[in-house]
Amino acid sequence: MKAVFYALVLCACQGASPDLPTAAVVRGDFAVTHFEGGEVRAASGEVVASPRIGGRLKIVHLWPEGEQVDVGDLLLQFDPAEFEREMLDREGRLEEAHSDFTKAKAEHEQRLADIKRKIQQHQAELKLATLNQERQRFASTIDQEQGRINLARARRAVAEARQESIAQEVVNRVDFRNYELRIARRQERYQRAHRDYERTSVYAAKPGIVVYRKIWKPGTSEEGKVAVGDQVWGGRALLEIPDMSQMQVLCLIGEMDIERVRVGQRAYIRLEAFPGPVFNGVVSELAPMASPQPGAPDIHVFELVIDIDDRDNRLKPGMSAEVEIVLKTIPEALSVPLGALFKREDGLVAFRLANGKFKEVPVVIGPQNATAAIVTAGLAAGDIVALQNPNAH
Repeated sequence: MKAVFYALVLCACQGASPDLPTAAVVRGDFAVTHFEGGEVRAASGEVVASPRIGGRLKIVHLWPEGEQVDVGDLLLQFDPAEFEREMLDREGRLEEAHSDFTKAKAEHEQRLADIKRKIQQHQAELKLATLNQERQRFASTIDQEQGRINLARARRAVAEARQESIAQEVVNRVDFRNYELRIARRQERYQRAHRDYERTSVYAAKPGIVVYRKIWKPGTSEEGKVAVGDQVWGGRALLEIPDMSQMQVLCLIGEMDIERVRVGQRAYIRLEAFPGPVFNGVVSELAPMASPQPGAPDIHVFELVIDIDDRDNRLKPGMSAEVEIVLKTIPEALSVPLGALFKREDGLVAFRLANGKFKEVPVVIGPQNATAAIVTAGLAAGDIVALQNPNAH
């Protein structure tokens, strides 16, 4: 864009103050601009959030903002006391389940072994009863009947013992399965508690510069940067390790101005910390819907994002910036600094230098920006005008 410059000169003409600053009326491309304040941020990067582990988490350690972090460095530490207690409790319950299973297994196996021995004993008694029955073929009727009774009793005892063995094996399998399921549940709960405990420590997964996010502070209606002592819910974005290769400026623009701004408009960015450099940018995003202004719910604003074309080490996330958005450019316009215009009851005037003296002349203006206005009547290109009221000197 062709820039418009105003020549400031010190008037040394007859009848004029020698210290009075002046400027020349110029013709050229005139930029109608809009100014907004904003904050520098990275276009992308790694967002570090609080772990989703139930309840509110108290921050007890934060890596210093703006400091370089390397992979494996401790970025965030939440108070682990509650999670350590839960982990130790779950560990104790798991050990108890293992101990109960070991004890029950020994008892069940002993019971089954006793039944097996009983079967062997009854089998021996059955064998003896069978032999006795064979010997009593020539015995009395009563003895033979008693032998048959003893043989039947021995057979029944063996069958019952075998049934008892089968039943005990079923009981053992069911009980062992229940103990195993209980151990598995407690193992899972312990592992979850252990993971939750470990997740109270958050380590850097990539190198970079740490930037703090803003969060709502309990008991207030304002946002503030995350700090040690804050209590947050799981899943809350707290830190960011930005990709410094592409920077942006985030602005909040009011409802009255949003209609004039469009994606693709050029912009100029100035940093409050470094007043000198001016960076080039372009409007890249404009929120389709307004949201309440933080702390002022009756005021609605739109988020506006400007991509910065330049790469510069002075651009850091979190810096305050002033953005000048070029709404439109009017070619070959006649313009004058705003400081050369003075209000009167019937309109605006300027003090034009003629024959060594300043003469008050009515001026009609058109579109303006933060520093100058287009002149539609009253002045001509090359006119010298005062930037202060000469009558006040």
